[in-house]
Amino acid sequence: MLYLALFFQFFLIGALSFGGGYASLPLIQSAVVENRGWLTCEEFADILTLSEVTPGPIALNAASFAGFRTAGIAGSIAATLGCAAPSCILVSVLAVLYMKYRKGALFSNILAAVRPAVCAMIASSFITIASIALTDPSSGTLNAVSILLFAGAALLMLTKKFPAAAVILFSGMCGLFLF
Repeated sequence: MLYLALFFQFFLIGALSFGGGYASLPLIQSAVVENRGWLTCEEFADILTLSEVTPGPIALNAASFAGFRTAGIAGSIAATLGCAAPSCILVSVLAVLYMKYRKGALFSNILAAVRPAVCAMIASSFITIASIALTDPSSGTLNAVSILLFAGAALLMLTKKFPAAAVILFSGMCGLFLF
């Protein structure tokens, strides 16, 4: 049954993702594109774009859109619940443990050891997304217009402190005329 497969696949992703939504993106891509074949790379890139501009956590948005693309509304619900359930369970358990052991060195050491792995997962996600976003899907070669848009957006956000929403809107408008 596809709905159960979606629920359990995203439950596993939700259970193994540490560090927020961006850290879960490589796991989602691996599951829905490479392992299960539910989506193509291009469909996954589109889902990432929608997940980024849609309000809410990117991992839940990606789960919702991937579930919808795979099995409609029921698939979206199954994937979203699967992705959210481990976090709800884990946060409840960790809240109790944190209140009890927050001053202990063991708890602090565990959190310190997880940080580098989370950083690596986020970097992996960035590389994956950049390789999809900066290449021409038909030829697989680098797309100069995409690279210039990326560089311009990065400069606007880093040097001029433009709001992300304004940069996304501007980039979308450029896409209307340049692609």
